[in-house]
Amino acid sequence: MSAQYEDAFRNNGVLSEHFYEPRNFTDECDDPINDRYMGTVSCRNICLTITQDIISLGIRTGKKLTIRGCSTKLTKLGFRNRTMNLLDRFDSCRYVKASDLFLYPVDDSVTVYVCSCLGDRCNSSKRSNCHTSIYSTVFLITVILPFILCSKFLQSNC
Repeated sequence: MSAQYEDAFRNNGVLSEHFYEPRNFTDECDDPINDRYMGTVSCRNICLTITQDIISLGIRTGKKLTIRGCSTKLTKLGFRNRTMNLLDRFDSCRYVKASDLFLYPVDDSVTVYVCSCLGDRCNSSKRSNCHTSIYSTVFLITVILPFILCSKFLQSNC
C-alpha cells in the first residue's frame, strides 16, 4: 500500500475501520511496481490493484495512491458483488466509482482505477498480464505450429 496511507491506519485511523493493514506501507507498491523490497501474499482468488489519483484543491497532482492484494484480504466488509462480477472473469482494468466498489460509505464523485487478474502474485505489473505467456503458448501450438508443419509437408512433396 502506498506510504501515504500509513497515517490513515495508525492510531485507529479511518482506514483501519474498513481495510486490513497491509504488509507494507511503501511507494514501491505504486506503478511501476518494484517488488524487490515488498512483502507479497499468496492469493487463491482475484488479485486487485486499486489506484486513486491524488487531488488537491480540485486539481489532479499527477500522483497516485495504490493498494494491491487479494480481493478477499483487502477490505473488512468486502466488495459489491455486481462490480466484482465485472472483474472476476478476465484480467482487466477499468475506472469505477468507489461507491460501486466498496461496501462502506463513499462519496459518489470518487473514482478509482481497478485492475484485476486471476492467478497468484499476478498483480505486480502496471496492467495485469499474468496469463499472457499461457495464451501465447496456446496460440503457437494451435495456429502457428500446424501452419509450419503444413508448409514443410508441401515443400517436401513439390
